[in-house]
Amino acid sequence: MGKIIAEKAVTAWLRRHRARQQRTASLAELAAAELAGPVQRDKLNRLLGNVGGQVAERLELVLATRFTSLPGNVGGQVAERLELVLATRFTSLPGNEIAAALAGAGDALAEVELTDDLLFAVDADGDKLAAHVRSVCPPPRGLAEPAAQLYDIALDQSCRYLAQVIQHLPALPPRALAETLSRLTAQTAQLDELLARVPRSTLHAPRGTGHDAEFTAAYLRHIDSTLDSVLLLGLATHEQPKLALSMAYLSLSVSSTLDRRSRSTRRRPDRHWFAETGEETTSTGRVEAAIGAADRSFVRGEAGSGKTTLLHWLAVTAARAAFTEQLADWNSCVPFVIRLRAHATGELPRPEQFLQDAWPSRAAEMPELWVHRRLDEGSALLLVDGVDEVPSARRPQVHAWLAELAREFPQARIVVTARPAAAEAKWLAAEGFAAVTLEPMNREDLDQFVARWHEAAHRAHSLPCDPAELPAAQRRLRNQFASRPHLRTLAANPLLAAMLCALNLDQVTELPRNRMELYRRALEMLLETRDVKRGIAGMLDVAQKRVLLRDLAWRLTEANRIELARSRAEEHVARKLPAMPNVTESADHILDHLLERSGVLREPVPGTVDFVHRTFQEYLAASEATEQGRIEKLVSQAHLDVWWETIVMACGHAKRTQADLLLTEILDRAAAEPRRARHLRLLAAACLETVDELDPAVRARVDALIEQHLVPPRSVREAGSLAAIGHRVLRYFPSTLDDLSEAAAAATVRAAAFTENQEALGLLRGYAADPRDRVQDELARAWRYFEPQRYAEEVLAEAPLRDGIIRVRDEHLLPFVDRLTRLRGLAVNLESGRRLVPLEIIAGLPNLVVVSLDLPHETIDLAPLAEHPTLHTVELFAAANYRRREVLTQLPALANLALFQLEPMDDIQFVRTLPDLQTLSLDQLYRIEDYSPLDDLASVWRLNLWSTPTLLSSSGRCWPSVRKLLLGVAGPEVLDRLPGLFPNLETLTVDRYTARTLAPVERLSLRKLEIRRSDHNLGRP
Repeated sequence: MGKIIAEKAVTAWLRRHRARQQRTASLAELAAAELAGPVQRDKLNRLLGNVGGQVAERLELVLATRFTSLPGNVGGQVAERLELVLATRFTSLPGNEIAAALAGAGDALAEVELTDDLLFAVDADGDKLAAHVRSVCPPPRGLAEPAAQLYDIALDQSCRYLAQVIQHLPALPPRALAETLSRLTAQTAQLDELLARVPRSTLHAPRGTGHDAEFTAAYLRHIDSTLDSVLLLGLATHEQPKLALSMAYLSLSVSSTLDRRSRSTRRRPDRHWFAETGEETTSTGRVEAAIGAADRSFVRGEAGSGKTTLLHWLAVTAARAAFTEQLADWNSCVPFVIRLRAHATGELPRPEQFLQDAWPSRAAEMPELWVHRRLDEGSALLLVDGVDEVPSARRPQVHAWLAELAREFPQARIVVTARPAAAEAKWLAAEGFAAVTLEPMNREDLDQFVARWHEAAHRAHSLPCDPAELPAAQRRLRNQFASRPHLRTLAANPLLAAMLCALNLDQVTELPRNRMELYRRALEMLLETRDVKRGIAGMLDVAQKRVLLRDLAWRLTEANRIELARSRAEEHVARKLPAMPNVTESADHILDHLLERSGVLREPVPGTVDFVHRTFQEYLAASEATEQGRIEKLVSQAHLDVWWETIVMACGHAKRTQADLLLTEILDRAAAEPRRARHLRLLAAACLETVDELDPAVRARVDALIEQHLVPPRSVREAGSLAAIGHRVLRYFPSTLDDLSEAAAAATVRAAAFTENQEALGLLRGYAADPRDRVQDELARAWRYFEPQRYAEEVLAEAPLRDGIIRVRDEHLLPFVDRLTRLRGLAVNLESGRRLVPLEIIAGLPNLVVVSLDLPHETIDLAPLAEHPTLHTVELFAAANYRRREVLTQLPALANLALFQLEPMDDIQFVRTLPDLQTLSLDQLYRIEDYSPLDDLASVWRLNLWSTPTLLSSSGRCWPSVRKLLLGVAGPEVLDRLPGLFPNLETLTVDRYTARTLAPVERLSLRKLEIRRSDHNLGRP
């Protein structure tokens, strides 16, 4: 590209435009005519080389920034600039696509004749010149979408550089040419400086600055180096191993309600493409798959469920462009982590202030409007952590701030986290956010978590045991989980699971039976046991540490904060010291000691202090409240969700009289404040989890309110609220669902399942005979929370299931489906985000009707499908390609087919043999030039054609059966063909719309048009 630009510029300079033969002469011919001898012509060649090299150098930087996953064979210089990205093992743009895109841009530029008239017509403006090139030289056909973007960027940047070069070259007569060339060194140095000032922008940032690329690369390196670490909870600060988050990250499950009408579920809908548009369903899957299906996600999870870890993993993976599967489209994203805890007061950050959180030391160096350009072009990934960590009175401001960001920057991807008590699932629904809830770890999750924790512990600086004992400790813990169900329930939360791992490593004695005991033992281990075992003399004894930590925790909680400036922390310590006569050290030394040795307090960034997890702050603040008799303060704050855990744990710390007073006054508030009554009643009921002793009259009053107001739950949402009470709520559940509505019955099943308790297993066994669809769906969904064989044999064995079909999303459940005696159909939808599975996994499964799998990235033989003639839906993803597609003809019931692969399809002739298909979804269609095989699909009513379909057909026939059509990329040529090809089309969805106006679709008689992304501002239809 650099050579082409240099040659075109100097050719335009040399031409005199007198005669036809001169206007069409080559550069070599013109040079020979103007230069006297070979020495001068050699200087010209050197000038061309220098100019070409300068331009190429800058184009390399653009490509290295915009296409962060180029293969290593592009060249040594590019590879050096891409060191961070090429270190990952994922690439998205093959070398042949790169070559094709650059060759196409070069050919287009070479075809254009740069006359004086043309240069005047475009005002020597690079962007206008690029538009002219496009008007006379259409882009090459058949480029994949990323390669087409590369073509556009290369052509735009080349035209900008070319315009600058032409303007910079002096307008001298031919007789002065030899003298000009003698000044070659100074000329090229000036040109280098000039080209450095040319804006390096992307398609979506036409006024980008020249430093965007360098700053983006440096920022991504910073994110990768600072966030790719994870705290191994349960080990003190000085024992922490250097553990990469990218290695330790564990994918967790989420539940969500999918509304097909929502903008938030617009990305890659093929996971649910057989569902009707507008249908609302409850779905369970891996969190990566859930957020990958949306541009905006609202992730809700209880304390310690992994919300912050998820956001950090998203940031690191985006920085490395290492996303795969459902998140592969996010590889061009620039992440911005915004911790709302840092904005509990004052103004919420504007885009130009985003880096104050992520990279404060370099924020001042950010190119002007750099963040805005990322937001406008859709490459920004906003990761907003902790709605629950700002006071409730401030949350409307947070909501308005998020709504404004979503409205002003509709292409930006946004993920927001909160505890469920802080915001309901629909809190951001109007802004297009898909709400998902992090679920408790199931058995498979817990096994992986325990394995990874112990693997990471091998790297710890010191351990309470010999490293050789770690395998035995891991086996001992797993045995305890298997034999003691209450421990298994306790460990369903990643935070508590980590504490149990640490306690098991530290002590061989019996593990805690409840949360309060677990927190107490964990603090005891961190504050005292470790140093005592090592013979390390401490500045403070454990009681003194507790006093100071309790005081800091209370001050933070009372201020509705979870972090404070180090100087303020020192002031609080200094204020407490006069009440501690046996402590003689200064406040700053004591704070240093607590930060270094406690394992509970930390300094996440210089000058800021917080607790390693909010749960420790809440536990210690609750202890301080009961020690200092602050019951009235707890009651006054009981309606605020940020105080929920503190109040629940205060009941566990409280003496009987304190607990009686606290619960009585909370119940009195519930009776007097109808708007807050449900929250207050749930809180009072949740306190039964931790309280040791109550006045019988107070206990009876709590029992009565649970039976009268809380049980049975009326909806799935209320089931989630009841989960906060714990397994004790089961005693209030009915033994049969006969007297409940279907919604209440389904919610009751879910609430019971959430407890993962043996008592729940008995209740669910009794509920299994209820034939209602939603009840059966919830019973099937609950399978993952219990020991799979026992649940299959005791609960599902005689269950009627929904239409006799069960949908399995966890691989470890598959060996037990044969225990279901009334099974008529099996749907296997294994969750992605964990690992890829071979197609052979379906061998031997009975009555298989649906299969949906993420397959290994290799050629997949479809032969295993032949064993299942009852299949009516086949969804296969992620294979490189497929062999023996003729096997599909052996599936007489096949109605729904989705084949997604990584390599371009060579043809679609195989669909001719599947005339009974009703829905068809294909991708990688870049090479397909003939769509006439669709002529034989007379029953297809829904057609999803991803990538860039041409819709050319050698037969010229139309496809009247298609009522719903999805196109991956659609420009005016394809859109102009739609009226003739789809006469009965009702719904058109375009993932990327490249036409400049809506005119191409105005001729369609549509009931619904959805344009997900547009290359141009279309206005409102």
